Amino acid sequence: MAQKVAEHEDPVQRAAARVGGVVAYRAPSDPMQVQVPTLLPLFIDVAAAEYLAPAQRCLDDCMILLHAYAQLAIPAQVRAVELVVINTSTKSSVTHGSLSPQWEDDMIHGHTVVWLPTLGHLIDVTAEQFSEIAVLDAGPIIAGHTEFQPGSGAPEHIQVKRRNLLLTYTLAPMETTAALLDHPVPRSDAANYRRRGVNVASAVVTILASSLPKESVQLIPHKRAAALVEAVRDLPEHTTPTEDRRFLLLGPEGEQLVVQLDQIPLPAGTPPVAVPELP
Repeated sequence: MAQKVAEHEDPVQRAAARVGGVVAYRAPSDPMQVQVPTLLPLFIDVAAAEYLAPAQRCLDDCMILLHAYAQLAIPAQVRAVELVVINTSTKSSVTHGSLSPQWEDDMIHGHTVVWLPTLGHLIDVTAEQFSEIAVLDAGPIIAGHTEFQPGSGAPEHIQVKRRNLLLTYTLAPMETTAALLDHPVPRSDAANYRRRGVNVASAVVTILASSLPKESVQLIPHKRAAALVEAVRDLPEHTTPTEDRRFLLLGPEGEQLVVQLDQIPLPAGTPPVAVPELP
């Protein structure tokens, strides 16, 4: 019966259910579960379903994620990849992306993901643009490298098992991604990527503040994220005419101030916003 209900849920409901599942069932202190980093791409997936965003938006989503992670002081990199998908039942395989991506008519011929170098996690928000992955309806790929050691650098290959599929990601060198990003299209969208990244981080922080008790927030291993969650817990939210997420603070004279996430005062010693790794 549960399967029949799931089949009739719309994409927004399914994406939102994945966010709710992470908040409800993953301990914030568990580094293997990485609750906070997981919520950012899942929230983007909800927004994409709600606004019917095109599936071929990998670079846009990766750039937004880059800035969202920066707000929480979590280092992140956008990386071009080659993805080989093997169906272990039929033994068939298909390759997506390229280790030498190119621009043509302002469109990328390639695929990008986000790599979290301090956590050893790969994030593929738009994996379901590929039909053989989409049919499983399991949302973004969020995978840890099983043999990752902090400071060891990104592995050449990352394998992910999703039901009957074996996904092998090969990360292109950083200079390849740098060349990909050094193009008029992403350069012209730089301010918008940051704006949307701040909005995503603000939404996730707000979700955690409304869902987690104080004792759970203290266990979050990402110190800036934990400080922000606690800081916004009692702050009124504000939406600007451009639909940007803001918070309301009282100024020194009792006046109401509208501030964005990185303008909220935090305790001394809180890590600053990370500097996104960009060419």
